[in-house]
Amino acid sequence: MKEIKITYDDTRDISIRCVDKMMELKIFSEYPFDIQDLIQDQINKVFGLDIDDNFEITINKNNYKII
Repeated sequence: MKEIKITYDDTRDISIRCVDKMMELKIFSEYPFDIQDLIQDQINKVFGLDIDDNFEITINKNNYKII
């Protein structure tokens, strides 16, 4: 059984990549840290992550399906 760990830092990295892509597409002229934070917050809500109380979760690869 394969387990995947997702951390608060991982969701930060995802949000940075999202905003970097938006910058590349010239959606923003200045780096929007508030948008990066918003994206990370929304991802964290999905996984139930919190910087203070739940920094990391483990997902059993057999229990999720990519659609």
